[in-house]
Amino acid sequence: MLEVLRSNNLEIRPFSIEDTDLIYKLSQEKSLAEWVPDQVYEDKEEAREVLEFLISQYSPPINTVEKPLVLAVVLKESGEVIGHVGLSPHKEEDTEIGYAIGESYIGKGYATEAVSLLSQWAISKLNLKSIYGIVASENIGSCRVLEKSSFKKMEEIKMNYLGSNRKCKIYIFTK
Repeated sequence: MLEVLRSNNLEIRPFSIEDTDLIYKLSQEKSLAEWVPDQVYEDKEEAREVLEFLISQYSPPINTVEKPLVLAVVLKESGEVIGHVGLSPHKEEDTEIGYAIGESYIGKGYATEAVSLLSQWAISKLNLKSIYGIVASENIGSCRVLEKSSFKKMEEIKMNYLGSNRKCKIYIFTK
């Protein structure tokens, strides 16, 4: 079973079906529609189906080059789910990080804390050589999260990003 990761303010843990209502609520926020539209769910049933799929990916072996590992970001103090952070396949042999934090928790350093914690864990426990971060260039907040989490900017290119041709920054995190 996956371990729960802990930092000063957060726990990163596997999702459970009981998280469905919170994940649906988070998916309806304006920032998700703008930056991660494929994670906006039509209804709670769709959110539940997505969680069931993500939970099914927790079975060993954990290999983020082949299947996603998406975990709940939880406030230690209250136990409230405030977002998610995950690793998923990128191109043929690589892994990419993704994350979203609820709007009322943005600007408090939680995304940086979650991205840093999961990245460090993945490099050491999953023996990854690197993790990529791909962000729309105009998403300044997410660029700052990656930079504060020790990701280094590799390049800025125009690419198909979430269904449209956008300028994106490509970051990398290494050992």
